[in-house]
Amino acid sequence: MTEPAQADQNFHGVSLPSFLQLLEQERTNCTLAVSSGGRSGCFFFRDGRLIDAVCEGEAGMAAVRRLLVMEDPAFRVIAPEDRMERVTQPLARILLHGSAADSGSGPMLPGGEAVIAEAVKNHPLLLRLIAAIMDLPAVRHYCLLSQKGKMIARSSDNRQLCNFISYAVMSSLQMRQSLGGEVRGPHRIEAALESGGTLLILPSCGLIIGLLLDQQAAVQDIAACVRAALRPQPKKEGG
Repeated sequence: MTEPAQADQNFHGVSLPSFLQLLEQERTNCTLAVSSGGRSGCFFFRDGRLIDAVCEGEAGMAAVRRLLVMEDPAFRVIAPEDRMERVTQPLARILLHGSAADSGSGPMLPGGEAVIAEAVKNHPLLLRLIAAIMDLPAVRHYCLLSQKGKMIARSSDNRQLCNFISYAVMSSLQMRQSLGGEVRGPHRIEAALESGGTLLILPSCGLIIGLLLDQQAAVQDIAACVRAALRPQPKKEGG
């Protein structure tokens, strides 16, 4: 596994696809920032695997497609960033098909135990929620817990993060109970992390939703998108 030799290092005289392949071959942990004509985005690598991308308000394969069709892009290697795995296709396949590469047959299920994945697969609300979360580029990771703090699904192996989310909500609920009926909520909990970024916790609809966000994320907008995904969907006519 290779770390980037120098942060903010620019590269010239090499094509973007060739450099992506080099990062894969070197098993590099890094972020590759790409810009062209006022547009910009990033590829995220973990141990040489392309796991995510963001560009112009899109994430995952949609962002990959935008980045790959940029004309004469400039790119530089910067520090790695812990992100959820939105890109699951091998880099070779992505580059072979270029901008025509598809994004898969549906939202990627969270990793981990097969039982958890199967539970999500059979739950339309959770599928819709995860799909909505994964469409938000500012979300690095998500964690879904039951009201009792039991793990439902997560995009990160960081169990401490999930434990903290459960602890924060339970502590808030205990505080509300101790104050009687004078306090409602919590409707939203935000915590700024020393490592950068924001932890957003949304207790909603029998779920505890924890989101690790970019530092400059629009928290209000993200909370609104997540809550919208939890609303009952109108029935189709004739259904």
